[in-house]
Amino acid sequence: MWSPNARDLGGLPTRYGVPTRERALFRSESLDDLEADGRAAFDAVGAGLVLDLRSDGEIRQPHLLDGSSSYQRIPWIDPVADAARDASAEAGIADIYRGSLTRNKEHIARAFRAVAEAPADRPVVVHCRAGKDRTGLMIAILLDLVGVARAVIAEDYALSEARLGLQNGPEMSRSRPETILASLDHLDRAYGDVRGYLTWCGLTEAEIHRLATRLVPVDVRAVVFDFDGLLMDTETTMVESWRAEWAHHGLELELDEFWPGHGGDITEDRYAVLAAAVGSGFDRAASHARRTAHRKAMHQDLDFRPGIRAWVMTARELGLKVAIASSSPRPWVQGHLERVDAVELFDLVVTGDEVEAHKPDPAIYLLALRRLGVPGDEAIAVEDTAHGVAAAQAAGMVAVAIPNPFVDAVAVAAADLVLGSADEVLLSELLLSVGSKGSTAVTE
Repeated sequence: MWSPNARDLGGLPTRYGVPTRERALFRSESLDDLEADGRAAFDAVGAGLVLDLRSDGEIRQPHLLDGSSSYQRIPWIDPVADAARDASAEAGIADIYRGSLTRNKEHIARAFRAVAEAPADRPVVVHCRAGKDRTGLMIAILLDLVGVARAVIAEDYALSEARLGLQNGPEMSRSRPETILASLDHLDRAYGDVRGYLTWCGLTEAEIHRLATRLVPVDVRAVVFDFDGLLMDTETTMVESWRAEWAHHGLELELDEFWPGHGGDITEDRYAVLAAAVGSGFDRAASHARRTAHRKAMHQDLDFRPGIRAWVMTARELGLKVAIASSSPRPWVQGHLERVDAVELFDLVVTGDEVEAHKPDPAIYLLALRRLGVPGDEAIAVEDTAHGVAAAQAAGMVAVAIPNPFVDAVAVAAADLVLGSADEVLLSELLLSVGSKGSTAVTE
């Protein structure tokens, strides 16, 4: 490495089941005093961003990358906020850290945003003067974001003390593990966690996701949604329309045999069951008109299920392809999308009238993947039924299940991840969990 306190943050275990990426993020002290061999080692890194957190008064000479597009100096300390700091309230280094994380919010946001916007295929180097305090805080937050164990984060933080020979120095110059642990605990108490802190600083979900994916690879290029029961709860409106029609005849609908276990249309089978129950006076045309009018009225205010629209918008902001793969016919799907002004949110809509077989056959997902130009192992399917999950997995996709109100979670247990609702987890967190080729357990 080019200097004593410089190091690669790769190879650390994360909660996603994969280690942090090698040669993606480096920390260092100032680059001012590099010898020739140190400069050669630094140049060999090929950094896409060198982020300098030092304040104006610390600059003794031009940075070795002054004038380069890869160099940015964003002081961690806000001089205006720092001038109003009550030093007596910050007796220890941990107290200073906690105050710094709050009062320097605007500058800290700019620093993290610079990392989020840095070239994804080239390393980022973060440094301040000693590479210990400001750099230590920034690196700790990034590592905690991707679930590196806090004991490991503390070990990395403490390493600066040994490398800089500060073991016997003044207390305020040391890098004790408990100092950084106290700072992270403070963010938990004040903001929920480091993701909440970054959100409070003003970073968007997409920016936070880009910070995470610098350290944890995510090989997902597309998210494909089922429609009925998943995007919209049209399964409930269907059941209620049939219940109302059975009630019209003084009968009660039984749901035990109602669901076919596949994605095909069994409307006529259901009318046949009702006709047999009603007897010779059954008027199929009148029954159909009455039932569909009732269902249409229920659809007037029907929108996406909770959290789904946010998932779709986030996927688009992250540059993912977004599609629908529905067993229903195109006019049905298109009509609902137009009704809620959502047609333009999807890059592709594939419907059941374009394939010969219905879910659990994977035909509709294979068609969607082919049109998207994305292999199955780089796409996530979001489904609400067991046959939908089976179809997606047969197409080689990761399957996330959000059961509709008439599907028990046990029935979709074969899915790679089962959620009660899309608003239980951010899509960006979901992508990290199921897209890292590691653990599929979403951690709250």
